[in-house]
Amino acid sequence: MQGQDLHSVRRSLASRAKDHSDARNIVRGYPMRNTLFAASIKDIGWITALCAKGRKGDTELRAEVNGLIERPLSRAELKERAATSLPGVPFWHVVRVAMESGHAIYSGADQLITPVDLPGLEETFNGDKVAATAELMTRYFRTHGPATLRDFSWWTKLPQRLIRPAAENLPPDIVRCGEDSQDLVSAEIVEMAEARKKQSVLLLGAFDEYILGYQDRLFAMTKEVHETLVPGNRGVFRRAVVVDGQVRGTWNKQTIEDWGIPEYARQKVKNLWLDAH
Repeated sequence: MQGQDLHSVRRSLASRAKDHSDARNIVRGYPMRNTLFAASIKDIGWITALCAKGRKGDTELRAEVNGLIERPLSRAELKERAATSLPGVPFWHVVRVAMESGHAIYSGADQLITPVDLPGLEETFNGDKVAATAELMTRYFRTHGPATLRDFSWWTKLPQRLIRPAAENLPPDIVRCGEDSQDLVSAEIVEMAEARKKQSVLLLGAFDEYILGYQDRLFAMTKEVHETLVPGNRGVFRRAVVVDGQVRGTWNKQTIEDWGIPEYARQKVKNLWLDAH
């Protein structure tokens, strides 16, 4: 899931985890869309190799950037090194190139920029990109479904030459539903949704996958609400109050902004807000 805001992605992870036994294995990097994501250290290497798209000039920079990171560094330490060795290269670009090449990740409580040797496509899928795409697609529909292949394509930016054959090799728990059977979802999620569809109240972190995991977000809000949640659609997402699957407000540690929270949910929203402090 997207991980630009560290506090928010920790909240998003905690709200979904059955237990926290794997928490130390969650790291952040740039596996796709030139964007920070949080993922398991067991998976982020092959996802990066599959999905990361470099920019013009990255190949020439890669060896120099990776040479700066021979031990875990704070952002301040790496920034100082980069300013000396790579003058004129923006610091964010240095970090992104290191992480998109699979050389480094953010890890640990201090989120140090850490050199790593991660298992990639060869080690995990014998270099089979279609098999890797099918695995990532399966995980996407198990955690984001109901969603469409178009959503998955938008989310990963993978080409259709990988998506089409991968879609023919999904496990049996991924089933079709919705209008014209275009949506894909895990059968387990359908059962969970039926059990929880009434009086569900969530305070999501910013950049939560429930909002960012789909090309079209209007299943969860009106156009007017979307404009307020994502002002100008410029990539800055506020923290959403979600009641019965619909965005009904925003929140931060100072206040709750109410856009029509149902009366039966108001006290639960307040209690969750107090717990967040």
